[in-house]
Amino acid sequence: MPHSSLHPSIPQPRGHRAQKAALVLLSACLVALWGLGEPPDYTLKWLVLHLASQQMGLLIKGICSLAEELRHVHSRYHGSYWRAVRACLCSSMRCGALLLLSCYFYCSLPNMAGLPFTWMLALLGLSQALNILLGLQGLAPAEVSAICEKRNFNVAHGLAWSYYIGYLRLILPGFRARIQIYNQFHNNTLQGAGSHRLHILFPLDCGVPDDLSVVDPNIRFLHELPQQSADRAGIKGRVYTNSIYELLENGQRAGICVLEYATPLQTLFAMSQDGRAGFSREDRLEQAKLFCRTLEDILANAPESQNNCRLIVYQEPAEGSSFSLSQEILQHLRQEEREVTMGSVETSVIPRSSALSQEPELLISGMEKPLPLRSDVF
Repeated sequence: MPHSSLHPSIPQPRGHRAQKAALVLLSACLVALWGLGEPPDYTLKWLVLHLASQQMGLLIKGICSLAEELRHVHSRYHGSYWRAVRACLCSSMRCGALLLLSCYFYCSLPNMAGLPFTWMLALLGLSQALNILLGLQGLAPAEVSAICEKRNFNVAHGLAWSYYIGYLRLILPGFRARIQIYNQFHNNTLQGAGSHRLHILFPLDCGVPDDLSVVDPNIRFLHELPQQSADRAGIKGRVYTNSIYELLENGQRAGICVLEYATPLQTLFAMSQDGRAGFSREDRLEQAKLFCRTLEDILANAPESQNNCRLIVYQEPAEGSSFSLSQEILQHLRQEEREVTMGSVETSVIPRSSALSQEPELLISGMEKPLPLRSDVF
């Protein structure tokens, strides 16, 4: 099953299996109609009549929707009635073509059912009225989710872009310089590849406490990085700060890194606790996964995040589990060190064979790179 590299439970964008299933259904229906032995022209007439009926029904439904949208023409459509009509009836050319096609086939094809046109039109109106009143043609949850993902309507999409533009894009470009300043005054405390990156924690249950030591006593606050300030949205000298934590193992320091939670997860959790938001626990879990995936895609193409940021996504275990957050973080730090070590081993320099030789060349071995953990490095 396809999933994101961050965590096995984060899904990939939806593919085209629905269209493939429709193609299989089309083939099966054609075989069934061929097996029944009906003349092709007879089948075609009924098919065209059915499609025309469907389009007429959609047109009637759009007219009913237009009755509501006309009340909001100034607030939603800037006073343009034409935009309101297009929003309900799709494009004018398509709608006009469908209307003409429907009328043509209703009038030109033989009335195989022996029913008057007015009666059939009234029946279509009746069926659409019942569909609207009883909600018989509502979209399935999977269809709503697919539409929101395709058109970027999800809460997670906005949160991910807000988190990147309003925070990460501001602090990551000067992150290494702040670490160097810190090391000058603290005897090079932050050493190693993992210590030079911002590690962002992503608990998929959105449980984000304000004190990391409450979650795991083996995670202890050490210092703060030098602050960074910037003029932002009318706020002069807005301050951004990051915290350094030490990780203990068997009572001894085993690692040190800049660590924090992804703060938008607090928003998702608060929304699920507030009845006014209409946000269930299932919605929260889905949006948390989409938030991680969207941020992963954003950072993958952001030059300022290269080797400056690592996302640590994890699922909160059930009660009684031996899961340890400090061990999860240490595992990532050690993996980062191995990746750097293997990279330095794979790259070697060919020595000069003579004084007239060319510049040294890099020889990259075919050794397979170490597989990443359930996160990505940006």
